[in-house]
Amino acid sequence: MPPDLRKLGMVFQSYAIWPHMTVFDNVAYPLSVRHFPKTEIAIKVTAALRLVEMEAYADRPAPALSGGQQQRVAIARALVFEPEVLLLDEPLSNLDARLRAQMGDEFRALQRRLKITTLYVTHDQEEAMALSDRVVVMQRGRILQTGAPEAVYRRPASREVASFFGTPNLIAATVATCRPNGDGDFVLTVEGTNWNGQCRASREFRRGEATLVMVRPEDVALAGPNQPAPAGQLAWSGRVVDGVFRGPRRSLVVETAGMRFNVECPATRSMAVGETITLLVDVDNAWALQP
Repeated sequence: MPPDLRKLGMVFQSYAIWPHMTVFDNVAYPLSVRHFPKTEIAIKVTAALRLVEMEAYADRPAPALSGGQQQRVAIARALVFEPEVLLLDEPLSNLDARLRAQMGDEFRALQRRLKITTLYVTHDQEEAMALSDRVVVMQRGRILQTGAPEAVYRRPASREVASFFGTPNLIAATVATCRPNGDGDFVLTVEGTNWNGQCRASREFRRGEATLVMVRPEDVALAGPNQPAPAGQLAWSGRVVDGVFRGPRRSLVVETAGMRFNVECPATRSMAVGETITLLVDVDNAWALQP
């Protein structure tokens, strides 16, 4: 089918705003090439600009726009002819962090209001989590996993998917026992070097089988040195070797027997380098993967 008949709206990574046109003419272009009457073009362009709160800028030259304004114009141009599918190629990557978060929230609200099926390409993991109803994780052109954002993040199907989102701790272990949990997954008792405890899994593991236990940095609870773990919880005793203050949170690196843990904790939790602590992880926050 010829491109102009496909009913696809496109927002490019570079926005592709034509510098020789005004905001109005940029948004009107998809209608002009489809030979819409001028009166209908005026009505539809005004409605599209109002949708992205750019109606007051209709006569402004495109080069006089900020990055966020150009992005809004690009979205209005993609929506003006009422496409059936909207395609976006990293549309927020050229914006600074504050504007990227703001525009992402605005786009999500707009998409929900219009209910247009949207395919959104991004390398930003947080953006993928925040904007999507369904995430498709791809590597070298192959789909690794598809699912709801929280399911893909919390229950990855493979080491590659787990590593795509953040910096998970992947801990080698051996399965001691495996039992069904009653809600479609399994509870494993696993053993490592000087530690043991329980975790969840999507499939049945054999006794003695090797596994990787995934623990997200934000799911690690901190306790005093040598504090015993509640029944079933995973526990490691270690020493803080690095700490970085990041405003709302603090990133720690904790060295245990043969391993280094990435830990995210509230910034108000003061941890000195060299301090000995115990790391605790609940069974629901530990996920078994194939090595």
